Amino acid sequence: MRIKVLGAGGSEVPGHNCPAFLVDGKILLDAGTIAVSLNIREEHSLRWILLTHAHLDHIKGIPFLLDNLVTRSTGNTITVLSGKDVLDDLKKNIFNGRIWPDFSKIPTPAHPVLKYKAITRTRSVQIDGYKVTMEKVHHTVPAYGYVVEKPGKKSIAYTGDTGPTHRFWDRMAARKAKHLIMETSFPNRLEKLALASGHLTPSLMEKEIAKMVPTPEKIFIMHMKPQYLREIETEIRALGRDNIEFLKDGEVIQI
Repeated sequence: MRIKVLGAGGSEVPGHNCPAFLVDGKILLDAGTIAVSLNIREEHSLRWILLTHAHLDHIKGIPFLLDNLVTRSTGNTITVLSGKDVLDDLKKNIFNGRIWPDFSKIPTPAHPVLKYKAITRTRSVQIDGYKVTMEKVHHTVPAYGYVVEKPGKKSIAYTGDTGPTHRFWDRMAARKAKHLIMETSFPNRLEKLALASGHLTPSLMEKEIAKMVPTPEKIFIMHMKPQYLREIETEIRALGRDNIEFLKDGEVIQI
């Protein structure tokens, strides 16, 4: 799998984009950044978005992507997958004809640029040759993590935003995911804020890693708040783990 990091930041400031990870040019893990990081050809190749939750920094790339595709008359459709509760938030609060057009009816109801596909934790789904498994994580709104598998290739797990959680690690192990993208948003001194907002610190992250059996071969860290970037990186390096890497906008990882 080839994963292009469109955004890996825990907030948006110059040089740091909101989370979005493009898998093999077809599938997005979250959609905080799209149009400002993809060229026209890459936009046209995109087909699926796996959405972890409906917070703005994870969805804000979708409205402009859809607008671009309709304006260019590409004829292709973007399918957004998540739990029903997350998709309901999009329908009610974003694509409601007031905040943004209802692109599930544009350019025509018969051939829209946007489709929704609700999936559940109990059954994996097949999309474009990939197997996708969803599991709940702990956040302030309904939120899910994903395991994406490609036959003959290694699989990758993606937490999205989460505080201390349990089920996802069991599901990740069951799917034999050896690579993990996980969040660490705040430094240790802000643990109370991290817990209240459904996020992790380096010390909390270390406790989550202890729950993982087996430990992933590689752990990629994302969603670090840019204001605390150096502090978080210093604290994670102090853990002494050699299987942790920090994701940077624009890089490409191969698994």
